[in-house]
This record gives sequence, structure tokens and C-alpha cells, in this order.
Amino acid sequence: MTALPIDAATRLLVIAPHPDDEIIACGGLLQAVAQAGGRARVLFATDGDNNPWPQRVSERRLRLDAGARKRWGTLRRAEAAAALDALRCDGLDGMHIGWPDGELTTLLAPPRSVEAIDTLTDVMADFAPTMVMVPAFGDYHPDHSALALLATLALRRFPGVRSGSFHIHVPPSGAGQEWSLVLDTQALERKRDGLRCYGSQLHFGKQRLLKFARAHESFDIGTGVPGTIAAGDRWRWRIALPGWMAKLGARHLHILALDGSGTLLDQRLPLSDPRLKAKRRNGALEIDMQPLLSGAHQVFAKVEHGVESFAYDITLWTATEPG
Repeated sequence: MTALPIDAATRLLVIAPHPDDEIIACGGLLQAVAQAGGRARVLFATDGDNNPWPQRVSERRLRLDAGARKRWGTLRRAEAAAALDALRCDGLDGMHIGWPDGELTTLLAPPRSVEAIDTLTDVMADFAPTMVMVPAFGDYHPDHSALALLATLALRRFPGVRSGSFHIHVPPSGAGQEWSLVLDTQALERKRDGLRCYGSQLHFGKQRLLKFARAHESFDIGTGVPGTIAAGDRWRWRIALPGWMAKLGARHLHILALDGSGTLLDQRLPLSDPRLKAKRRNGALEIDMQPLLSGAHQVFAKVEHGVESFAYDITLWTATEPG
């Protein structure tokens, strides 16, 4: 692990899927940038408004309509502002996009993907960051992995900007280089103060959230989105199917492909589709197929199931194997 390259010229942009992710993953980093004399901004992709069970407990109502969801989103925005204030950092601010909570994967399909990438590009151009932190592509929360891919595509337009990825619903990969930051007592307590501002998330116990206030923050260098393949390569994946739910519930293969212009192909195929040449072997699904998009240079796939597991993916996005 190496120390984070932070100084007075640092302009850090943290792209958070939901309110509280910024404190969990980067609460210490945001303070370190301020202490060095730099500036930081947190971009909240969603308002965290699709959070029904804490809202039902808080409001003591079972039925939640669109108005209730909007009300919860307003509350969570206010909590996010208070959480950033709790870090006591000069030069730190937050902004909100208001994308649909729990539905960021839908933004990967064209034409919404183009609009989403343009939105992120505009934010980056306006703030002019020297470093951008995004969620890990290998995170089990589908909002996190989808946002990682969208942010990576936007970052292609800013080749000189450093990028890193943070881990919340998956441990650090350990596969590449990492940046590391150890929080002192004051920084850790301010991080805890920030999390305590998210009262909406404390209905099932304070420790459930505060356990994420770790004194050691680590980040993979880069966004974690795998590189390119040669045009014309066959599309090959070996996707692990952990547990009985993954093995028995697997139904579709969700494919995302990018060509040289950045256009996304978004397609779901039943695993019975003969084009996939799907085989189950040693707890994994093996796919070997002809390309569906001519000239594709980045292709990803994820097995989808008929059931959800507490809003988390059962299997992750997997990049095509080269060759």
C-alpha cells in the first residue's frame, strides 16, 4: 500500500451512490484533503429515498407512496448536509443528482447511458478534480457497480485525472496497487459524528452503521473496471455461481458492450439461448459466443436471477476474457 498523493493543489471529487457512503468510505480522506489545504466535493448520485423499511419504522406506516418517498429523500439530503458539516472541513461541499435509488443499472442502457455519462462529465468539468473516487466495480450492491462503470466512462474524457475506488459491500480486491490512509483519533471521531447524522439509518441499531467507521481507509488505484479486448474477439466469461440460490435461480445473462464510439449495447438473453453456448461446470457458468456488437472493445456480463437478496447482487459483473 502507498500513501495517498494529497497536497494543497488536490481537488477531490467523491462520487457516492447513496448518502452515508461518502462517510463510510471517505470520511477520513475528505478530512485529510482539507487539512492539506485542498478542496473536496461529494456528488450524491441518489437521495437514498428507496429505503422502505427504515422509513416504515420511522413513520409508523406500512404503505409508502411517491409522496412518502420524496419526503424520505428530502430527509436524507438534510442528513447528508449535516454529515459533511460534522467533518468540520473547509473547502468541502456536496451536490445531488437525484437519480433513482436502487435503479442505477437502468441508466446503463442507451439512450439513458449517454445522458448519465454527460451529467457526470459536466460535474467533472465544472469542479475540475485532480482525483476522483468512485465505488468499486466489484461491489455487490448493483447501484455501486453501475455507478462505477458510468463514472469510468465519464473519466475517459479526463485522462490526466487520478482515480481510485472504494469498497463498502465487498472487501478490497488485493489484486492491484492500493492507496492507504490511517485516521488519527480526532479524524475517526469526526467520521463517527458524520455517521451519527444519518438518524434515518439508525432505527435498527447504532452499531449497525457505526461498525463501518473504520480507522483504516484503503482504495484501489483506478476504478477497477477491466480493460479492453481486441475487436472481433469471441465473448467469453466464466462467472462463479456461489451457493444454491445462484445455481438454481440463474435465469438470464445481462450483457453490456461498448464500441469505439462509447455506445452501449444493453441486452438480456435467457441462459437457454443457443448463441451463448452456456455450460455449467465446477460451480461456474461458462459462456463462449460470437460478438453481438461489431467492434466492441469492452464487454461485461452478469447473471440475473428470479429473486433478489436484500437488494444485493448474487453474482457480479464480469469482464470478457481476452482472446
